[in-house]
Amino acid sequence: MNVNNNSIQFGSCFVPTSISPRIAVSSSSTSFSSSPLSLSLSPSSSQLNPNANHFDNLRKAFPTNANIVQAGGWTNLERLSTDPKGELVKFVVEGLTTGNNAYDTNKIQPQQQRSSSSNRNINETIEALCLLLYGMGKGFTAKGIHGDWDLVFTLQGNKSPSFQKIVGRKETVGFSKNYYNTARMIFTGDIRFWKYGKVETAVKYTPTSDSYSKSSDGKIVVRRILCQIINAFFKWWKLPGIPFPLPKNVGYLDIIYLDHEIRVTKGNRGGLFVHFRPDYLQQVLL
Repeated sequence: MNVNNNSIQFGSCFVPTSISPRIAVSSSSTSFSSSPLSLSLSPSSSQLNPNANHFDNLRKAFPTNANIVQAGGWTNLERLSTDPKGELVKFVVEGLTTGNNAYDTNKIQPQQQRSSSSNRNINETIEALCLLLYGMGKGFTAKGIHGDWDLVFTLQGNKSPSFQKIVGRKETVGFSKNYYNTARMIFTGDIRFWKYGKVETAVKYTPTSDSYSKSSDGKIVVRRILCQIINAFFKWWKLPGIPFPLPKNVGYLDIIYLDHEIRVTKGNRGGLFVHFRPDYLQQVLL
């Protein structure tokens, strides 16, 4: 056995006694040198961002025609993806409790902002949250939709009827209600505005396989219900009701998201509607 400053020799074998800090590991051998420590460890995206896997799952279930630009881009979507429902509730409650000025408080339709960038931010937030909620794969179920709902937010589409746009600007939270009767497959609407004005409707609905989607785990999600108005009238104070002419065309509602507390739908004319259960609305407004 021979000993020097760097190794010990046992016969023909040398064992190093001064191990340098660089370690290079291969499948066949281990070598040591005097270079600085170099470990190649590349963390995955899920390690860098624990929310990445959750966001990827939501993204897989986006509709094929998803407009990412209108949603503010991928960065905006990922920022809101941790809790889309919570973000929507926060957005709605802030609009109901603060408003843009004293006259906007409790209005369910956002008022036009002076700044175009503010309007754009509102639209981008809503578009992004709708995509993320859609990706959660919670569409129509009879059990989920049955019962009372309060309208808390609406964003009218370009093709929404003029009367609907006017009423939307005057509506306040708690004055526009829906009731879904799943036994009769009819939902009724009661919209109050201008203190004495009221519009009542009854709509026959039928779930359809049109525009179904698949959740990230491959399950079929029913999205669309066909809607036919069977009764509608306008009433002012104590005066007799005036019936509306009933449209012959069948419309539809697409269920963006539905659980036991909130419902998000989009109509065939582009209007977006957010409803809360009455008890849940009172809870979040406390």
